[in-house]
Amino acid sequence: MSTTAKFPKSIVWTVVVVCALPPVLNLLGVNFGTVDVPLSPETYFQLEGDAQRAALYAALRGAFVHTILEWTAFCVAALTVVVAFMHYFLSRNIITPIVGTALFFSGMLDAFHVLAADMLTESNVHLEAFIPYSWTVSRTFNALIVVAGTTPFLWRGDSEPIEPPRHGLTFLLVAGLLCGVAAYAINHVCATAEQLPQFVSVLPHIVRRPFDLIPLALYLFAAGIVLPRLYKQHRSLFARGLHVSVLPHLVSQLYAVNSEHLFDNASNVASGLKIVGYIVPLAGLLVDYRRAYHSEAALQGAHEQLRMARVIQQSLLPKSPPVVEGVDVAGTSQFAETVGGDYYDHLLLADGTLWLVVADVSGHDVGSSLLMANTRAYLRSMTQTGSDLESIIRRLNQFLCDDADGRRFVTFWCGRLDPEQRELTYIGAGHPGHVLRSDGRLEELSLTGAALGIDSDGEFRPRLGPVVSLEAGDTLLLLTDGLLEASGPDGEQFGIERAAAIVARCSDRTAAESIAELLDEVEKFCAPEPFTDDVTAVIARMTGRESQT
Repeated sequence: MSTTAKFPKSIVWTVVVVCALPPVLNLLGVNFGTVDVPLSPETYFQLEGDAQRAALYAALRGAFVHTILEWTAFCVAALTVVVAFMHYFLSRNIITPIVGTALFFSGMLDAFHVLAADMLTESNVHLEAFIPYSWTVSRTFNALIVVAGTTPFLWRGDSEPIEPPRHGLTFLLVAGLLCGVAAYAINHVCATAEQLPQFVSVLPHIVRRPFDLIPLALYLFAAGIVLPRLYKQHRSLFARGLHVSVLPHLVSQLYAVNSEHLFDNASNVASGLKIVGYIVPLAGLLVDYRRAYHSEAALQGAHEQLRMARVIQQSLLPKSPPVVEGVDVAGTSQFAETVGGDYYDHLLLADGTLWLVVADVSGHDVGSSLLMANTRAYLRSMTQTGSDLESIIRRLNQFLCDDADGRRFVTFWCGRLDPEQRELTYIGAGHPGHVLRSDGRLEELSLTGAALGIDSDGEFRPRLGPVVSLEAGDTLLLLTDGLLEASGPDGEQFGIERAAAIVARCSDRTAAESIAELLDEVEKFCAPEPFTDDVTAVIARMTGRESQT
């Protein structure tokens, strides 16, 4: 997911305050230890009814608090693991399941630890030795998996992709099963051992549990070297959250090292801060999900805006061909993206001439669609006040130069057809046209100038091409490069010859039917790939003197 979003400072400062709060409160005299009320058999049997239960509960206060803290840690770890693996399947970031595996293993150790301590899975457990020792084992494995699992990624370059394992779901299920079995086996061995290893502390008043120095050293190594480098190489909210989570684990281990008795102040604070250490990576994942949700919402909004832009742009194209005696006209335009830069038009002026226009703006994005709309508006406005083709195109070029500012250009073909005289006058500004004669000959209408929107220094001089005489059965073909340069699977381009052959085959059909057949053949030619550029086609076929629609 995100590689640029920042981890919220509010969470970082909250973690810092939570970690600093226990020492400060301890200095102020607050004790988080759980004081058990001793209960001898003689005292117990002297009590009756509810008093007996109350005495038992009072004697087990420490065990109850310990169970609540450890089971809460397990639940948070389990939730973090679920979210971590969901994150992995969405982002395919292999670091996430590695850390998730460490959390899952630690959570399973916590779960079996508290079940054994409450004698639900084991019996005759020596709690005074078992609880501190299993704590040390759990913390050591958690730190080892984090360090060993992330170290291989520290020397990968940013350009080197991290490939997820094949059969990812199977791998994760097997890894989870093995972690569960290993966690139970470790706790079972610790719970049933007649005697656990003991170290004599050289500083008995400060380091009361020397074994806990091992995970403390591993966490220091992770916090100072491994995780900062990991975040530098693979920036993500989860990696930053993992780095921040080391702080509560460090403070937790400092308290654990100083714990003298079961359920004392240091022991309970250590268990509480371990929960905070599990929560922080979860917070990073949730922040990433929130960012992804907002990004998706913004993307959906952008898609909706583009959809509306497409509807508006499609409405700018002719809705129906003009009714002109002796000419059958049809046109279509299909955009490769949501919006495009192709444009066609046919304008029937007051003097009876039919203007046929095809334009292709460079690109097929929102900017292209806006310039296409401007081109249409300028041309339609100018044809209302004049009919001199050269003058109109010269002014149109100046407008487009001002709008595009050298960033885009427009290949433009505009022809003025006199239906009575059956003569075509045209300007081909970087855009070709073709005439398919009734006898099958294909004639190219040569270019008469450069594309519009490039030359704004007053040197642009549009010139008319030679007058083209048309006869009944002749067809004017105006096709954009999206159609002519459409490529098949072997890289071959569709080309004008293939397009002309298809139109010639449809000489007994209407212009609209000929275009439909042409586009169908282009789609088959490109299959299975879709169009990669906007496709526009205009066909004007000379007919008899009856009107064609």
